[in-house]
Amino acid sequence: MSETVLVLRADRYEFTSEKTGEIIKGANVYFISDTQVETPNAVGDKPMKVAISDEVFNDIKHYGAPAIYDITTKTRPGKDGTATVTLVKAKFQQPFKLPESE
Repeated sequence: MSETVLVLRADRYEFTSEKTGEIIKGANVYFISDTQVETPNAVGDKPMKVAISDEVFNDIKHYGAPAIYDITTKTRPGKDGTATVTLVKAKFQQPFKLPESE
């Protein structure tokens, strides 16, 4: 699936599993899109978080955030077979900056 989004942040993580001692590494991106809808109990956009590869992280780090990106996502099996969304491509479109406060 492809769409245009506002990427707010991307970050990497690395930690040691307390159960196995294994080093766990990964990266996530946080973004908002225009597909969210207002409900009686919520207003505004809630950032979504999805996993990204090191390659996508490096692309976002290179061009910066917040910024507008065209993204491509795919689904893959996650825990217990539940579908998990992964962002597989982020193509920079333009920077995003809030207006200066007075």
